[in-house]
Amino acid sequence: MERIYPLHEEVVSRFCGYPVCVIMNDGMRHFGILSSCESGRLHLNAGSGETEAATSNAKPQVSKNKKGGKGKKEMAHKSASTQVQTQAYPYDPYYYGERPYYPWGDALALDLASIAFLFLLL
Repeated sequence: MERIYPLHEEVVSRFCGYPVCVIMNDGMRHFGILSSCESGRLHLNAGSGETEAATSNAKPQVSKNKKGGKGKKEMAHKSASTQVQTQAYPYDPYYYGERPYYPWGDALALDLASIAFLFLLL
């Protein structure tokens, strides 16, 4: 561990993208990836919510068929596209819920005035 001192925005912002340990004045400890330091606040793990915002702008495509009814080719195609289970277990062992797994936790914003120590994790 390397102590980051003094706790000024110019000094702290040089370590953006690195894992840090933040010890607050009340003794609480927070671990995470330093995202930014601006307007008197230290932001940890701010990149974790960006994937949801990027995927929300997708629009579903509507297929346009010129024929009114279904042909025999489409019915045969649907029966051939059934999925076969290829895993030994009926579940995915690496699935952590509806959002991706972030080992550092959710995004967090801390006031610079309430931080006692800031350590760079090497």
